[in-house]
Amino acid sequence: MLALTLSLTLDVILRWAFGTPILGLYEVAEVCFPAVMALALVWTNTQQSHVSMGILGQITGRDDAPRLVAALLNLGVLGLFVWFLMRYAMTKASYGETTLVLGLPKAPFWGAAAVAMALATLAQLAVFGAELAAYVRHGSRRLHNLVPPVAMVAAALAILLVTAHYAPTIGAGPKILAAFAVLYLLALAHVPIGVSLAIAGLGAVLLQMGLRPALLVGTNNLVGSLSSVDMAAVPLFLLMGNFAIAAGFADDIFSAATLLFGRMRGGHAMATVMGCAGFGAISGSSVATTGTLGGVAFREMQARRYAPSLSTGSVAAGGTLGALIPPSVILIIYCVIAEVSISKAFTAALLPGLMATALYVLSVVIQVRLMPSLAPPPEPDAKFSPFGALRITWRPIILFVTVLGGLYGGVFTSQEAAAMGAGFAFIAWLVSGRASFPGLFEALRSALGTSAGLYLLIIGANMFGGHLNFANMAQALSSVINPETMPAWLVLALLAVMYLVLGSIFDTVAAVVITVPFVLPIILSMGFDPIWWGVVTLTLVEIGMITPPIGMNIFVMKAVVGNLVRLETIFRGVMPFLAADMLRLVLLIAFPSLSLWLGTVLE
Repeated sequence: MLALTLSLTLDVILRWAFGTPILGLYEVAEVCFPAVMALALVWTNTQQSHVSMGILGQITGRDDAPRLVAALLNLGVLGLFVWFLMRYAMTKASYGETTLVLGLPKAPFWGAAAVAMALATLAQLAVFGAELAAYVRHGSRRLHNLVPPVAMVAAALAILLVTAHYAPTIGAGPKILAAFAVLYLLALAHVPIGVSLAIAGLGAVLLQMGLRPALLVGTNNLVGSLSSVDMAAVPLFLLMGNFAIAAGFADDIFSAATLLFGRMRGGHAMATVMGCAGFGAISGSSVATTGTLGGVAFREMQARRYAPSLSTGSVAAGGTLGALIPPSVILIIYCVIAEVSISKAFTAALLPGLMATALYVLSVVIQVRLMPSLAPPPEPDAKFSPFGALRITWRPIILFVTVLGGLYGGVFTSQEAAAMGAGFAFIAWLVSGRASFPGLFEALRSALGTSAGLYLLIIGANMFGGHLNFANMAQALSSVINPETMPAWLVLALLAVMYLVLGSIFDTVAAVVITVPFVLPIILSMGFDPIWWGVVTLTLVEIGMITPPIGMNIFVMKAVVGNLVRLETIFRGVMPFLAADMLRLVLLIAFPSLSLWLGTVLE
C-alpha cells in the first residue's frame, strides 16, 4: 500500500513537472488494489472493527452470544466471497484477459485477491473459534443468552423463505419491506452492517430468482467494488490522515485555534470547534475526531473551569464537521454510489462545511453571552496572534492547498489528490522527529483496516441494491412517495426525518450506503441536483449523530470522559449546536446555491 501511494505521488509529480508519467502505473495499481484490500480484511476481522449496531448487547447487557452468531455469519459470507473471486479468476484465465498498456494477465492478480480473501476467511475462523471458547466459559446462562440473536437470525431466514414462496404473487412493496426487515433483524443481532446487507440481498436473489442470478449479482458487485478507481481514494485519504495525525497536525490545528480565540470568553470552546473541523477534514471520521480530540479538549477546558455541558457539547458537535469539509471520505462514498464527480462534490461541500463551523462558533458566542457562567473570563495573558497561528499550521495549510487546490484546479483526479496528500503527509511524518517503524505499521494497519471495513460495507450495499433493482424499487417508492402528487417540501421533510432517525442509530457511512440507492431516484425525479442532495444528506446524517435519544457521537464522548460527566449533561450541551444545525439545514434546502455557487464560479 505504501509503495502504491509513493509511486502514484511520484507519477503525479513527473507528469505535471516534466511530462513523463510512469508508464502503466495506474494499471498496476488497479490490478493490485483488490488483493491489497482483501488482505486488509485479515486485520479488520482480527480486530473485529466492522461497522455494526450493537444495540442488542446494550439492551441485554450481554454481547457474548450476539458476537458469536455474528462471527459465524461473517465467516459464511467471507467464504462465499472466496468462491466468487476464484470463479472470477478462472474466468479471466480462460479468456486470457490482459491489461491494455502493459499487457499484464489479469487472472494471477484476481487469483491473489482470492488467496487474500481466503486468508481473511481463516482469520475470521480464528475469531469465531475464540468467540466460541469465550462463550462456552460463561456457564449455565449461555443457552439463555443465545436465544435472542438466534431468534432474530431465524426470523430473518423465515422472512426470506416466506417472501420467496409468495414472490410470484406479491408486488414490489412487500418484497422491499421484507428485505429491509431481514436487514434490520440481522443488524440488531450484531451482524456487521456490510454482512447483513450481503445476506439480505444475495439471500433474496438466490431464493426468488435462482443460483445463477445470485452468482452474477454477488460476483459483479464484489469485483466491481474491489477494483473501483474512485473507491481507491478512500484508503489513500485515510492513510493521509493517519500520517498527518502522527506528524502532529492535529496538535498544530488546536494550538493555532487557541491563539485565535483564546482571548475571548468561551475561546477554548471555539478553538475546539475549529480544531475538530480541521482534524475531521484530515481524518474523515466523526467518531475518530470526537474520540481523538475529546480527551485533550475536555481536559483543557476543565482545567479552565468551563461548564461540563459546554466542554463536552462542543466536542461532540464539533466532531460531526469532518463529514462535509473536504477531503471527506464519506462524501467520496456518496459520489461512488450516486455516480457523480468527486471533485465537484468537494467543491459543493466546502462552503456548507465552513458555514457549519461558523455557526458552531456563533453558537458558542451566544451561549457564553446569555450564560456567562458556562465559561471563565478571558485569560489576561492570552495572546491573539494570527501570524503565530499561521506559523504553527503551515504544514496542514500546505496539505490542504495541495489536495484541494489540485482538485478544484482540475490538476488532479480524486485518486491523484489522495496520493499526493498521503505522500506529503508521509514525508512530513518522516521529518517530524516522531517517525518509527511501529508508528509506520500502526498508520498503515489503521488506514487499511478501516478501509477494508468500508469496502465490505459498500460491497454489501451494492448486493442489497441489486436485489432492490430486481424487486422494482422505483415502483414501490412511487406508491409511497410520489413527487408528482406530493409537494416537494413534504417529500424533503419526510426524507429529512428518515435521515435524522437513521443517523442517530447507524454509523454515518452505513446510513448513506443503505439509503442513497433508493432515495436518489426520488431526488432526481423532482429535478434536484444530486451533488446538492449529497451535501444535504451528509448534513442530515451528521445531525443525527448528536440527536437524542441515541446520538452515536454523544456516546463516544461519554466513553472519553467516563464518569466525570453525566450523559444527560452531554445531551444538554449539544442542544444549542443542534439549533445551529437546524438553521443550517433550512438554509441549505431553501438556498441550493449555497452548495452549487462555488462550482459554477470555478468551472
